[in-house]
Amino acid sequence: MQQQCEWYETCLRGTQLDGSHANADAHLTSGQRLQKAHRQHIEPYSKHLQFAVTLTVKKSATIRVNRFDNYGDEHFKFTAVLDDEKLDSLINYFTTLLRHQLYGNKAKHKNKQEWATPLVITAVEGKNTHKRTHLHLAVGNVPADKVANFQSIVESTWQRCDFAYRETCIKPITDSNGWLNYITKEVGYTDNDALDIVHSTIPPFIQNSICTESRLLAG
Repeated sequence: MQQQCEWYETCLRGTQLDGSHANADAHLTSGQRLQKAHRQHIEPYSKHLQFAVTLTVKKSATIRVNRFDNYGDEHFKFTAVLDDEKLDSLINYFTTLLRHQLYGNKAKHKNKQEWATPLVITAVEGKNTHKRTHLHLAVGNVPADKVANFQSIVESTWQRCDFAYRETCIKPITDSNGWLNYITKEVGYTDNDALDIVHSTIPPFIQNSICTESRLLAG
């Protein structure tokens, strides 16, 4: 979490609006300005994106857990209702599983963590509307040997999550900025927190390259 907050606060500092931009945006509503700012923040990552992913979330789920921690194979079940805490846990769990499916034990090695993690920009839709809650992900830094099977990797990984619903959509990105605009469409309107910066994952080498470029442009 700390890494993503540093990315948001430090790397994007150079993209703050100056006076001329502020004047140009004077005709926009506060919601439109917020949406524009969010889109400006994530636009630099568009060139690194490869896949557009949509994952639909159940409203409730039957959870199966071990009755005893250290021995036996007895289990018990209970029904859990989706809330913000469980949604956060779901996103973290899925991202962790996906990282392992793509990079295996490389993601645990200190000297490989710079690059051995997928780029995942996360948005959550439907929390404040009648729509079923679903995740929109913009994914990049997928290993070359995993690209062909990426759809099946995501689908099988998602089904390991308790609140995973059957409806998914995974497609190669043909218009990165178009997808980023789509997944931020609720920002400034129905949900200002739809773009989930905290649960997005940025590989350090991509983060550093964007920060360096931002500093050079600002200078």
